[in-house]
Amino acid sequence: MDIKNAFLHGDLDIEVYIKLASGHPQSWDPTLVCQLHKLIYGLKQSMCASHDNLSVILEEIGFMRSNANSFLFVHLGPKETLVVLIYVYDLIIIWNNVETISHLMSTLQHQFSIKDLINLKYFFEIEITVSH
Repeated sequence: MDIKNAFLHGDLDIEVYIKLASGHPQSWDPTLVCQLHKLIYGLKQSMCASHDNLSVILEEIGFMRSNANSFLFVHLGPKETLVVLIYVYDLIIIWNNVETISHLMSTLQHQFSIKDLINLKYFFEIEITVSH
């Protein structure tokens, strides 16, 4: 699953300033800058803040963060297991219960604009196959 524009969903908790864009009417003055209040693509803080935002949401709905990898989240229920791996702005989700994945997708759609990339075929040159 792809989180579209994931970096737009985070607020900055530090002060960040950027130069004015070349099309700005006052861009001729190199002493003028803009203070950012939201994340933007390409900002080194964007990935970290986006990850933090997504992590909070996953933990609020019952996922536990792995001690071995802070990008891996697990939800264990009486009859279901969900595993979410965050890779940049993509989520790799493994589940064994259709109702549980539907609830997760619904929750994430309320928070983010997401695109289901359907079936994962390759991940870091590892071929993925689905069995039922």
